Amino acid sequence: MVWLSVITIAVAALMVGNELTVAAFLHSTLYRLDDDSHASAARAFARLFGRVMPPWYTATLLLTLANLWLQWNRVPATRWLLAASGALWLISIIYTIVLPLPINNRIARWDLTTLPANWLEERRRWDRYHQLRVGLLAVALFCLILGLLKSATGC
Repeated sequence: MVWLSVITIAVAALMVGNELTVAAFLHSTLYRLDDDSHASAARAFARLFGRVMPPWYTATLLLTLANLWLQWNRVPATRWLLAASGALWLISIIYTIVLPLPINNRIARWDLTTLPANWLEERRRWDRYHQLRVGLLAVALFCLILGLLKSATGC
């Protein structure tokens, strides 16, 4: 079970780190570019992350649930922390599908020669939704790590 815990933490932490990097550094840097460069880069990132993030989120949720299932009869605090983590991963997936994903899909389909009049407003809205998501993901990661540490130590 230790290898599953290590893999789960690695997958989850890398995902949260990636999302934090997007929120804190990548997208804030795009606003310093000229409009054409900003729009082009935003479209490229929307396409890339639109492909790689869904399987990554799904893998993180499934790994967390696998750990929860394997740890269910162990320390009660572990069970509740892993259940909270799993619930938060699931909520973040639903949140993503409802709020940032439709915007991301529109950005990925932009025709760079005729950007929508509200393209910058769309970008800012996506960034606000993403910042909230990063907070949710950070709490989910914290619950996951704490639950797996409690399990490993038997506390």
